[in-house]
Amino acid sequence: MTTQTLTKTINGVVPSDLLALSEAVQQDANQGDIAFHTSTSWIDGAHGQTRITAYDLGQQRYERDFTFANDEPEQLGGKNLAPAPPEYLLAGLNGCILTTFVYLASLQGIRLHKVEVSSQARLNLTGFFGFDAEVPPGFQSLSWTLNVKADATPEQIQSLYEATQVASPNLWNVMNPVNTIPNLHIEA
Repeated sequence: MTTQTLTKTINGVVPSDLLALSEAVQQDANQGDIAFHTSTSWIDGAHGQTRITAYDLGQQRYERDFTFANDEPEQLGGKNLAPAPPEYLLAGLNGCILTTFVYLASLQGIRLHKVEVSSQARLNLTGFFGFDAEVPPGFQSLSWTLNVKADATPEQIQSLYEATQVASPNLWNVMNPVNTIPNLHIEA
């Protein structure tokens, strides 16, 4: 990104703040290192509660305190008390695509009137239950649509759409293998 002074707010975003962060990361890649911290506890049945506790940016920790529940629909053995984990995964994907698009548009000075991401994912429980080794337990398909109304040409919106697909962290996470490190701790 080029260095420029943008002090006004557009789309609820202050582009100069994003540029300052970008410049800090460009000067020191460690300033862009983020670690998110969450924990999820079982309540009963499929019902659990997740707590967002903190995130680290660079060498600084920022405390957070958000909680939300998860459950399964009754037809899948839950009590329908909260969204199911795959729905949160889709919501996280949608939110990341939306935020990335809004930030990129704001950096280009494009005023947005509407941005909406709709997604759908399909999975087959034969994979979850292990009935068919050829069927994975996760999503077999995932689709999303970005609906936009903006003060921009169709070409500008297309360009932002393509840039969003490259820059969205959660979209990258679902489209690429992520280095996972599973651990188990058994309490006595």
